[in-house]
This record gives sequence, structure tokens and C-alpha cells, in this order.
Amino acid sequence: MNFELSAKSISFSEDEGNLVFAFGDDEHGVVRYLMLQHSLSPRELDIQLGLDGLYIERDDQKHGCYIGVQAIRRIDQRIEIELTERGIQKLGVDKITITPMPWMPIIDQGLSRLAALSQGEYDVHLL
Repeated sequence: MNFELSAKSISFSEDEGNLVFAFGDDEHGVVRYLMLQHSLSPRELDIQLGLDGLYIERDDQKHGCYIGVQAIRRIDQRIEIELTERGIQKLGVDKITITPMPWMPIIDQGLSRLAALSQGEYDVHLL
């Protein structure tokens, strides 16, 4: 099963040691969403437990995990996210496609920031 999201709501923020990049399908009462979160200063315990790096969540915390993203690709005006086996299992989907409506500069900013933070954990392709 693929997860396809026409994102009308897009947010990107960096504060209090976290980067949060989120997409929702409704501007006011978000029904479906995809969130990418990256700790900018993980605690030692989080690192030991594998709770550092990129966290991905689809619609609910029960569909979220760390080490779930293999690659993030910008292809024209959409974003495709390839998941690891762990990501497929935890998110309950094989692939994610996000179509922002419309594409905004904040998306390029968020993708570039994720690329800078990846440290080999996942690939980011900005085509």
C-alpha cells in the first residue's frame, strides 16, 4: 500500500533542539499528515536507545519510528520517501508520495536542512 498526500498545510520549524517538517491534507482540521522530526542535540541516553536521528510519523504516533527512512527525493513538484524495512513495518505503507499544493520555498529549505543533518542515515536527492 502506498501513502499519497496532497498537502495543503506545510510547516517547517527549528526550535528547542528539534527540527519539525510536517505536511497535512487540510489547512484547518488536519485529517491526514506526515511529520519528519530530527533532534538537533540528542541526549546520550536517546543515542544509546536509538532514539536519535530522523523520526517519521504518519497520521498517528502508532505509525511512527526512528530509522524508518531510506531516501527522500524531490521529483518535480512532489516528494517521494522510500522507507526502510522498519519504516514499512511501523508505518504500514510501502512508499510515501507528498504533493504540496502549492510548492513553496519553505519546502526547499526543509529538504536542504534534512540533507545537511542526514550524516549517512538516509539519502536526500534534490532534483
